[in-house]
Amino acid sequence: MRNGDPIRLLLVDDEVDFLESASKALSRRGFAVETAADGKTALEILDERSFDIAVIDIKMPGIDGIELFHKIKHRMPNLPVVILTGHGTVQQAFETSKDGVFDYVGKPCDIEKLAAICREAVTSSSLAHEKPVAPEQAESLPIRVLVVDDEKDFRDAMSKVLARRGMVVATASDGMSALDQMVGSIFDVVILDLRMPGPSGLDVLAEIKKKYPTTEVILLTGHPSVALALRGLRQGAFDFVVKPQNVDAIARKIREAAARRREAETRHREEVVGEILKRDPR
Repeated sequence: MRNGDPIRLLLVDDEVDFLESASKALSRRGFAVETAADGKTALEILDERSFDIAVIDIKMPGIDGIELFHKIKHRMPNLPVVILTGHGTVQQAFETSKDGVFDYVGKPCDIEKLAAICREAVTSSSLAHEKPVAPEQAESLPIRVLVVDDEKDFRDAMSKVLARRGMVVATASDGMSALDQMVGSIFDVVILDLRMPGPSGLDVLAEIKKKYPTTEVILLTGHPSVALALRGLRQGAFDFVVKPQNVDAIARKIREAAARRREAETRHREEVVGEILKRDPR
C-alpha cells in the first residue's frame, strides 16, 4: 500500500447479507474491498491479486476460517489477518494469535471498530511473533521458575511436580512479592496468575517485561476470555494457560519458554561482543 492509496481489504464470509453490507460500509470508510463467499474462492483471489489485509469469518463450509488463516500465512506470511467470530475459544484465539492473527472481532460487529482494527493491523510494525524455540535447544542448566499465585495449595503442588522434573522453583503469593524476589535473582520463566490481591497479573507482566525483558511469562487463569488472552500476548506473554491444566502440558510450555529465553540471552551476548569488537578490533 502506497501513501494515499486506499487499504486493499479482502473480506471472506459465507453470509451474503453480511458480506454485502459490511463491504459497502467499509468502502464508505475508504477501504478498497473485495469479497469472497468461501475459503476456496478467497485463495483463488489471493493468488491473482495482492491485499493489505484479510478479514475472514471463522465458521464457513468447506475451508473454515482457521484453516484458511493457516493457508494464507503459509502463502503470504506478512499479510495481517483479522478473524470474525461468534464461535472462537480462548485457547484457539491465543494459539492463532501467536501464529499471526492480529485480532478477533465478535459478530455482530461494530463497523467503526472493525475499520479501526484493520487500519491498526496494516500500519502495525509488530504483526509477526517469534515461534518458540524447540526444547532440545535449551542449555543443560536447570530451568529456574517463579510460581506466582495467591493459592498456597497450588503453589506447593506446582513446586513439587516441577522440582521432580529437574526445575529450580521459587514461589510468591502476590505480584509485589514476586517483583521483590526478582531483584538480584535470575528466573527463566514466571508462572503468573492473573487474579491476585494487589497488582493484577497484567500489571505485574508489564513490570516484568520492562525490567527483565528476556524473562518469559506464562499467564495462568481460571477466568478465561479472548480479550484477556490477546492483551496478555501483546504485552509480551509467552503463553496463556487455563486452570486446571495438565502438569505435563505446563512443564512442556515452561521448557519451550526457557529455551526461547536462553536463545535471546545468547543473541544479546553475541551482539554485545560484536559491538565491542567494532569499537576496538584489536
